[in-house]
Parts: sequence; structure tokens; C-alpha cells
Amino acid sequence: MGAYTIEDEGDFVVVGTGAGGATAARVLSAAGRSVVLLDEGPRLKTEDRPRALLGAMTSAFRDFGTTTTRGTSPFPLLQGRLVGGSTAINSGIIWRLPEDVRREWVERYGLSELADEAGLARAFDTIERELEITETSDEVLGNNAALMALAAEKLKLPGKVISRNAARCKGTAQCLQGCPGEARQSMDVSYIPRSLAAGARLHDQARVDRVLREGGRAVGVEGELVERGSEGRSRGRFKIRAKRGVIVAASAVQTPVLLRRSGLRGMVGERFQAHPGAAVVGRFKDPVGMGFGATQGYEVPLRDRFMKLESLSMPPEMLGARLPGAGPAWQERLGQLDHFAQWCVLVRMEAHGTVRPTLFGTGSDAAVSFTPTALDMRRLREGLTTLCRMMFAAGALEVYPGIAGLPPVLKDLSEVALVEGYDLKARHLNLMASHLFGSACAGKDPARSVVGEDLQAHALPGLYVMDSSVFPTNLGVNPQHSIMGVVYRAAERLAA
Repeated sequence: MGAYTIEDEGDFVVVGTGAGGATAARVLSAAGRSVVLLDEGPRLKTEDRPRALLGAMTSAFRDFGTTTTRGTSPFPLLQGRLVGGSTAINSGIIWRLPEDVRREWVERYGLSELADEAGLARAFDTIERELEITETSDEVLGNNAALMALAAEKLKLPGKVISRNAARCKGTAQCLQGCPGEARQSMDVSYIPRSLAAGARLHDQARVDRVLREGGRAVGVEGELVERGSEGRSRGRFKIRAKRGVIVAASAVQTPVLLRRSGLRGMVGERFQAHPGAAVVGRFKDPVGMGFGATQGYEVPLRDRFMKLESLSMPPEMLGARLPGAGPAWQERLGQLDHFAQWCVLVRMEAHGTVRPTLFGTGSDAAVSFTPTALDMRRLREGLTTLCRMMFAAGALEVYPGIAGLPPVLKDLSEVALVEGYDLKARHLNLMASHLFGSACAGKDPARSVVGEDLQAHALPGLYVMDSSVFPTNLGVNPQHSIMGVVYRAAERLAA
């Protein structure tokens, strides 16, 4: 073995086991190719994942959810760090690639084969069948979502129940902690086991440091084996050879970090995009029961207004932190914890940012710079205004907009005008983002992109990128299904 604790070899090595990496492994292993999967996080059995929020975030979230953008108004970037990636901590929301986005990719970026309408439709059909995708049923919708549906109906907004990869959902509202019955078909319980059954091999707790080159091609990866729960303590080194190709699917943040540490430059780490969002909480006379139902069951897509509204049930620890007041006032609200609803707005922001690697051993491995534009903030203000109106339309007694500089409690509909007229800045909000894009964009022109239509790097043959970092634009909708569809197409071509 020499200097390496683990040495392995396959036709393809796949770095990352989220929506992109797991889909690539599923397609390639089914085609008879030998695949070695790597993930820097642990492989956690669902029954072993903590139900309490603190333990869940410690074991499954990157940097305990504290990775933030840099700048005057930083905000968290939420990512999973375990086998299954962010699919193992999200709500399983499914949206096909919107048609207007698909056309833009074809017409502006030359991705006619990758974003072929019929080809993508076939891929989506297969994925939806294999992952049991269906609309959330009335039986598990839950009151948080049902109240949002009522508000959308009263205000004549185009709401709908959410489609998810959880046909057998029991409504435990524990998507973040890992579905206790494995009804949600996240990658750790679906495509990863399927790939392993087809002959793929998995090494977890394996952090890739760089892509190896020989003769001007990518031929493998090497990195550090990390002790579980040790905050990076090494248990040895590994080296994985790839006879046909290296596939990097480590997310729109970690992928450009790895590519830059492997010597790639140009557009690597440029044009980072996101869907930052914020939430509004409402207090109701009757119990809402946020602890039962789909974590996210109802949505109001407003694509012409560059935003999407969603119901979002939260664990009581998180919800309690969102309640206004102090002392007896806060305790009184806490005593009615079952009477709150929470809805959020995500904005398809026009801002572009950058991703750069940091020094090893300095905490987070990525420095992400991203600042919303003035137009982005106006759209976010419009979304928050709409949510406040929806809360009162559904019967809320009081609404908490969560905006610094405004009253923490709105008592009636007339006070929503305070939100509508506010000069909203990013520093006034607790923004968060979990939909991340760009940073290794696909395109025909090597001067304006990192990978081509086959998702192979322009600058390094044998290196492929298969995650949302290749998206030349953001989507305005949840990206997991689009990642899987695009990667399914590219992996089919690669397998052939």
C-alpha cells in the first residue's frame, strides 16, 4: 500500500454522493462500468441519525450549518455533509427544469444536446418512477401547509401542493433529521444502495484534496481519510485511480474549491448564484400542529415575479428562536408553540458571486462572496409583504416579519404597509440559502465556461463536473430534480 491507507481503482471515480454524484453512479454502474464513490461525510443509517435538532445538525450538516457568505451582510449556506449530500437533509421537493430556463440554456449557452427537451423528459420520467415521486396527499399535508393553501385561495394566488420523492410519507415532519421510515427517497436510501448493488464501491469519510493528472488527462484523485466526529483528524491517506474519468459532484461550493486546488482557473469559481430566502411566522388562535405533516407541503410559484413561496415546518428548537419578545412576553408565546405557522420566500436573485478555496485548517474550506442587488432586495421585500398578507388572510392573530428596524409584531393587515414601504437591506434579515448554482458553468465557449455539453472540463480531458455548479443560470425552483435529470443525460452519454 505504501504511503496510502486505501488504494482503489475503477472506470470512474465519483466525488460526492448527493443528487449529481449518486445519479451518475446509478447510471454508470447499471451500464456495467466500475464505479468508486467518495464522500467526505459519514454514511449514516437513518435509524442512527439523531432526532433532536442539535445532534442532527452536528452529524449531517456542513460546519453545523455555520458556513456563510462573506461581505457586509453574510448569510448561511446550508449543505449536507454525509453520504446522500443535501438530499439527505432537504424536504424532497421535486420540480422539472422550467421550460424558460431550458430554452435559455439552449439559445444563449449552446446546450442543445444536454438540455434536449425530449431527452430530459425521458430522464425525468425514469427518475420520477424510480424515486416514487408524487404530489403530497391530503392525509399528510398538515395544517401549516393547509393554512397557506387557504391564504393562496383567498388572495387568488397560483398555489399548489408540492410534489416530493416521498409517496409513502407518514407526515412526521422530520425531513431534516432523515425520514424515520425512509419514505423520502433521498440518495442515501435510493440511488447509493442501488449503485452498490450493481457493483459500485463507496469510501466515506474520504476528503478529496486534488485531482491527479498524467499525460494531460485526469486519472484519479487523492486525499485524506478523516476520523468521524474529529473535526478533521486524519486516519490516513487514499488514492483512487480512474481508468475512464473523474467525476466531481461536490456541490456549487466545494466543486470549484477542488478544481482550483487541482490547478484549474479561468471561470472556475465565477458566476456563483443562489436562491436566498427569509421566513415569516404567524400566530393563530387554534393549534396549527407544525409537528405533523410534510415538512414542506404547499407552494406558491411566482416565476414572473422571480420568487417562490413555500410552507416550511420547523423543529420546535428552531421555531422558538424565531419568536419575538423577551422575558414574560417571549415565554407566553413559547407556551403556545403549537399555534404558529411558518412560511418562507425564496428569490431567484440576479446577483453573481465567487467561490475561492481557503487555507487548509482555517475552518470552512470555501470563501463565498455574494451580495444581493437592489433589485433582488426589492423582490425579497415584495415576497415578505405577500407572506404577511397571506398570514392575515388565513386568520393569523399576529405576524412576525423578522425584519430589523420594523416592529417585531404586526397586529393587523394595515400594518403590512410598514413592510411594503421599507427600504429593505440584506442586513435587516436572517437570510439563508440552500439552492446553490454556477461556479463551474457549462457552455460551448471555453472563455465563458468551465465544462462543455458533455460536462467534461475544457481545460482537462477526463475530468467531468456533474452537479449544480454546471448550471449557467439559476432556476427559480428547487434544483434537486434538475440536477438529476441533467446528470442522468450526461452520464448516459458517458456510459456509452
